[in-house]
Amino acid sequence: MRRVIAGLVVVAAGLTGLTGCGGNSPQPSELSEKSSTPTRTATPTPSASPTTSQNPAVFVRQYVAAANQAVDNGDVARMRAMSAPGCDFCQSTAESLATFHDDGGSYAGDANWHVTEVGKPSGTDPVKISAYVKVNPHKIVSKRGAAPKSAQGRVLLFDFTLAKGNGQWTVKDLDVN
Repeated sequence: MRRVIAGLVVVAAGLTGLTGCGGNSPQPSELSEKSSTPTRTATPTPSASPTTSQNPAVFVRQYVAAANQAVDNGDVARMRAMSAPGCDFCQSTAESLATFHDDGGSYAGDANWHVTEVGKPSGTDPVKISAYVKVNPHKIVSKRGAAPKSAQGRVLLFDFTLAKGNGQWTVKDLDVN
């Protein structure tokens, strides 16, 4: 359990140091909706009850935008609202980001998650969908008064399982490879 929580803190701190854990992950050429360059997802207006897309690929981008809001300022309300209560990864990451910011943690540079590709969804409910997410090199200040530490950039594969809740998608499970 400590290893899982340590991994969550790493993800919350800009996805540094996380190692792969899946062997059957699709390769970039197997994904669709490819962007030629990583683009920053717009930060959504905060809301405890977000209106989200019915399109799973668009919802994934909206979820990453909500996560970026939490990375930027520790506001995890939208991220939590878009996550099922049983998504341990989602809830733990939101808690880690809130605590990180509450303790005076911050980032220097671009620590946001950039969706570079989103795969084709499979299934209807639940839906499985993968996305490649890029994090640029940046610096992490772990708490108020701490020295900045460099975090290397990387591209990771996010495997989402989405389910309908109250007529809208929620992240039921999220694996980061």
